[in-house]
Amino acid sequence: MHLGSLLLPALLALPLTAHGGQSSGDLVAAAAAAGRPPECSARSSRAIARGPSVWERARAPELPRYCDLLARGQAQLGDNPEAARESARVADQILPGHAAPQVLLARAALALGSADDAARAFDRARRIDPRSVEDPHTLHDLARSLARTGKRDEAIAMYRALVPRIDLLGTADHRALVLLEAAHLSMAAAGAGAAAGAGAPAAAPGVPAAAAGAPTAAGAPGAGARADLDEAIAYLREARQRAQTQLARDVTLSLALALDRAGDKAQADAALEGEATGAAPEAARTRAEAAAARARAADQHAGAAAREHAADHLASAAARLRTVDYLAVPEDRLALEALALERTTAAAAIARWEAYLAGAGGQGPWAAAARARLDALRKGAGGGPRPARAAAAGQAADAPRAPRSRAASPAPGPGAGGAP
Repeated sequence: MHLGSLLLPALLALPLTAHGGQSSGDLVAAAAAAGRPPECSARSSRAIARGPSVWERARAPELPRYCDLLARGQAQLGDNPEAARESARVADQILPGHAAPQVLLARAALALGSADDAARAFDRARRIDPRSVEDPHTLHDLARSLARTGKRDEAIAMYRALVPRIDLLGTADHRALVLLEAAHLSMAAAGAGAAAGAGAPAAAPGVPAAAAGAPTAAGAPGAGARADLDEAIAYLREARQRAQTQLARDVTLSLALALDRAGDKAQADAALEGEATGAAPEAARTRAEAAAARARAADQHAGAAAREHAADHLASAAARLRTVDYLAVPEDRLALEALALERTTAAAAIARWEAYLAGAGGQGPWAAAARARLDALRKGAGGGPRPARAAAAGQAADAPRAPRSRAASPAPGPGAGGAP
């Protein structure tokens, strides 16, 4: 049993949830996590709805306007982050020295694409009041700003604090996105640990070689890297068990990638076939063979229209990977595209794996795992290694077609980089 497989169930067992049957303590915690700054809240639940008391207004006559600006800014974050930033600036001028305007400035900066500005504003807010970032939406933005400014270990710590509270987030897509981001950060940490243990430069700073653990065999992660991979797998399995979302296929592909890198190829293949990942290798192989037989039988009777529809579906799935923003390592996009295409368009999958190995992925800790999948695809296609020029030409020729219509590719939901 590894650390990652134990961590997520323990986190999810914490009492802070959004389900029914909450105690009064749970309700107080939920209210505290709602993003309302303490200077704009009263001490009782009845007064929270009414806003600042008469005495508070007498001590700070500008407090109502300050609180209104913050509430307006929170509402503007989704569709007008520039206006939210201006509301935060005015609120800070009216009542300086509080954390809430800095939190709003940070979230607006992140929505506008400036992770560095967001990180600085979050740092100011946390110095004023460390509890100012405990709202789950704020905690998510803090974790993303840390990840995008290279502070991976701090970002992972924030995601570990956020995961037990994801049921307080508004939508299933948002919850799935948090789990995907956390998983890919953990996978990046595993890669850095494996590289450091092998004596290669780590993918990102902050993970000592002694903690990472050296690889135990060719291409196999060491103990520290395996623990990080197990944590990523636990996040992705949790996401897969939840309600289906627009990111369901992203979750499945990411789970297959993490399992494959952990050395569990049979379970990775089972995940790609849509089967349960906890099955024994023999059962996974039997189900995979049965699924392939059903696909061949269906293909014989479906006709050209059904085959074209299936190809369009796969092209749409691969194209969608370019619209989301949960990856911690950019070259993993090619690996996910390859996995998305392996089952039906082997030539295109081969081209993706070749591109992955020709770029940064070929110098990284997962090169052996990628090369193994590439070799298996080549053997299945009945061909050996292709010359570099032919591979480049094949990559262009094998690229998936764009979906026929806008409806063929799910529209990106709210979130950075088009992610829901």
